[in-house]
Amino acid sequence: MLDVSKINYVAVLIATVATMVIGFLWYSPVLFGNAWMKQRGVKMEEMSGGSPFTYFLTALTQLAGAFVLALLLTLVDHVTIGTGITIGLLIGISISVKIGMNYLFEGSKLGLYFITIGYHLVSYVVAGLILGWMQG
Repeated sequence: MLDVSKINYVAVLIATVATMVIGFLWYSPVLFGNAWMKQRGVKMEEMSGGSPFTYFLTALTQLAGAFVLALLLTLVDHVTIGTGITIGLLIGISISVKIGMNYLFEGSKLGLYFITIGYHLVSYVVAGLILGWMQG
């Protein structure tokens, strides 16, 4: 049974911040930003960076994802870093498969798909690691 009393809310907040930092780096020129822009057919000067409201909504989606992961971890008898990583990876794979369906119907480029799912996989694994460590 799901048990919200077992959730470490500080860990959820830390996982949220960590996934946002990963996203910032992932889509920056430091990692895959240039490849992402090329796959999308846009140039740096065409990018707006998003409004503050966009970043607020992004933070809410990251918070919701970390909360759901933490909630799923309450189903495990003994939470460890390994269980956090495993459940995070499973969520990341599930999301990646579903995103793949959209990319197929949109006719998007395969490189763009791999950049997108790579972010989700890595961010959920890191969130799982944090939650498994701090919630366990």
